[in-house]
This record gives sequence, C-alpha cells and structure tokens, in this order.
Amino acid sequence: MSRHKHLDVIVAGLALTDIIGRPVDLNNPPKRGALKLIDSITLTTGGNVSNVGIDLAKLGFSVGAITRVGHDSLGRYVTQHYRTFGIDTEGVIIDARAQTSATMVSVDKTGERTFLHTRGCMKNFRAADVLSRLALLQKARILAVGYLGLLPETEKEFERLFRTVKEKTSLKILLDSAASPRVTPRALRGFLPYVDYFIPSYEEAMLITSCTTPESIVKFLRQAGAPHVVGVKLGAQGCYLSDGDRADYVKGRKVRRVVDATGAGDAFVAGFIAGMLKGMDAFESARVANAVAASCVSAVGASTAIKALRHYL
Repeated sequence: MSRHKHLDVIVAGLALTDIIGRPVDLNNPPKRGALKLIDSITLTTGGNVSNVGIDLAKLGFSVGAITRVGHDSLGRYVTQHYRTFGIDTEGVIIDARAQTSATMVSVDKTGERTFLHTRGCMKNFRAADVLSRLALLQKARILAVGYLGLLPETEKEFERLFRTVKEKTSLKILLDSAASPRVTPRALRGFLPYVDYFIPSYEEAMLITSCTTPESIVKFLRQAGAPHVVGVKLGAQGCYLSDGDRADYVKGRKVRRVVDATGAGDAFVAGFIAGMLKGMDAFESARVANAVAASCVSAVGASTAIKALRHYL
C-alpha cells in the first residue's frame, strides 16, 4: 500500500542503474587485457524515473514511481535507493523475466558522456503498467513520462495512454525525450494534444521535427497539436519556451566548471515541474529549471548536487 495520501508528482518510464567512470579517455583506451586507472567509479540510479524523481524529492516534493526493475541485486538497489529519498515505490513492478536496465557511463575530462546500455526489463514496460495504477495516479498533480526515444514499445501506446490519463484523472502530463527519438508526424499529432509540457533538447527536437531553429521547432510542435507549454532545452544557453501566448528565450545559469553532465536534462525537468507546482508561470519555472540543471553538472552523478528548492529561488 502507498505510504502517501497525496503526491505531487508521479514519474513513469525508464529506471536503470548507472555505473559511472571518470575521467575516461575513449581515444586512448587500455591495451587489450590491460588495466588503466581512473579517478572514480560510482554506482547510482539513472533514467527519468530515478533522476527526475530523486531531484524532485531533494527539492522538497512528494514523488511516486511507476517503472520496472528486475528480480536481481540491481533491482533491489534501485528500489532501496528510491525509499532512501522517500519516493513511493508502490508502482515499481518487479519483473522476473529480465534483468534491471543498466548503463555504463564513461565521462571524459570535459564532462561529456558516452554510454553502453542494456534495456533489460524495460523492454516489457507498457502503457498498462501505468493505467493499472490509476488509484496511485489520482493522488498526484503531475505525471512525468520518459523517455520518448527509449521506450519504443510504449511509444506506440502513447496516444491511448495519455488520452486515458486525461479522461480518468486531473493530471497535467509532462513528456520528456532522450537519445535519438524518432516519431512520425502522424504519431506526434496523435499524442501531443494530450501533453501539457514538452521541452526536448535541441538535438532531440531536430530529430523529431526536422527543424533547425528553436522558433521553427516550437512552431512545428504547435502545428502538431501541442496545446500548452512547448520549448527547447539549449544546454548552457538555457531554453526557448512558448506557453501559447508568449514565446521567449530564458538564459541559462553560468557554471564555473562542468564536472559531469549526467542527468542535466532531467534536472531541468525536475526544476521546471517544481516551479509549476509552486504556481509559477512557465518562464519563471524555466529559470528555476536552468538553475537546477546548472547545479546538477557541478558534481559526479545525476542528483548529487541537487539542493532544496529555496536555493534556486
């Protein structure tokens, strides 16, 4: 049974374990069969459910998770890690058919990341995993789903999933993207009208829309049916955002030194949701999002440097 009568956010989609090594020079790997020393190796959780969920919990919000983990040591690590941060794990499905999804992350001296990934039990994640937990969903205010681009089986069901959530609950829906999202214009027009917040990265947005400027990307998404807030994450430059009435750039926060960019996009999402939950408008929320993302890249790991919300206001 859920420990929370009310939740601020349900985060649904990809959960995995990350094994992060830094610094790793992929242009100069160790010789075959040899060993090379690096500064650190960190085991942590990853994926939008982990990163956005833990970031929001550290920002001071109540969070529930809907995802799949394997019946293995990595899966137990994920669920225990969530509980450590007070995340409600009622919606976490233990899948005995496949291992917990996992990624090896190589971080170079500039903070850029390279990934080796096994999907594991996330191949079995479906819309039914979310829709079968309507009682849990009805406790929350926002449903954050991710990632478009890494859930190919579930993406085929996005229209039905989002439509049903809107019919059965009062949730606002945020959709996040990752990797190399490929979606047909027809599929985009099917599910985007149900999505309240959609702010992909610039690289992801170009793949989705075939447009090359933030303005043209937002125009494309509007024409595809996006009804509320759409925009483009622009890394250190901040973001470009439209709420339907206004469109503008929101400058990023300066970072003295980028240590690890892992989870920066998820930190942006968490900061944006935090602002919206506090009653800010989309542009005020984006300023918080930029600040949380800037904080994220100052330490190794997706959530290590995240502080309470007051630090970003």
